[in-house]
Amino acid sequence: MLTALQSKTFVGSDILAVFNEIKHYLYPAYRYLQGNCHCNAHLGSLLLKKHQIPHKKIWVFAPCRYSEVSGEAFIIPDPNNIAPNSYIRWGYHVAPLVEWKNEELIFDFNFSETNPLTREQWLGHLNTPNFKCIIEEADQFLFYSSPSLNKPNKSLFNGNFYPIEGLCLENKWFEKGLAANETALLMSKEVINPAIERNAPQALINDYKYLIGSINNFECVFRNRSFNKRMTQEFQEKHQDLIHYYHGVFEDNVEKWSVLIHELGQ
Repeated sequence: MLTALQSKTFVGSDILAVFNEIKHYLYPAYRYLQGNCHCNAHLGSLLLKKHQIPHKKIWVFAPCRYSEVSGEAFIIPDPNNIAPNSYIRWGYHVAPLVEWKNEELIFDFNFSETNPLTREQWLGHLNTPNFKCIIEEADQFLFYSSPSLNKPNKSLFNGNFYPIEGLCLENKWFEKGLAANETALLMSKEVINPAIERNAPQALINDYKYLIGSINNFECVFRNRSFNKRMTQEFQEKHQDLIHYYHGVFEDNVEKWSVLIHELGQ
């Protein structure tokens, strides 16, 4: 089906040029698949809006994000081999859904860097038959969660979404999400890969993977400047020089994305 779509829609068309323009802006940050797909999707949406291309967002939720009893997530291979468990668990995913010449085209560089995908192709990458799929307006940035009734540490999608305004705008969640992905990907190349090449102790490589290869740990340290069960005070003191340096890189990236997003009119 993709071949037919290519011959009819993509080759020589303006939509493929826009697809490549969005990829250019997001590259290489989208290659860090651990998180912040909603930030990738929203930047894509701003560029589609600039070109006056009709679109919405397609959201897909794994059972762990809407079921009280299921822990099933989307299991995604980690192309960078930096996830602590060698794979990535997604509770949700989102991408722009473009309405073009009576076709639905999904712009998701996590799964295709060369062409938009059909809905069937896109859903096929999520590796589970169980999911909830929702089409929302393009200006909705993220969704609200409510506490689980049965599990105190679990939160569930409650059916509502929100745009970039209020605390989301003030705290620069959009910019910080993009900066987190970009900084983490850079760290994987500058920290994890050299450690592996020089045969560093496995315990040290594992530390790096827990810090960099988990979006929850990474944002705990670099976005929130906080601690969790894995990113303890002792752990952060052990790697304080590394963390201090990349705090600066992260803040520079936040500023870079802030300038670009302002130029795009967010």
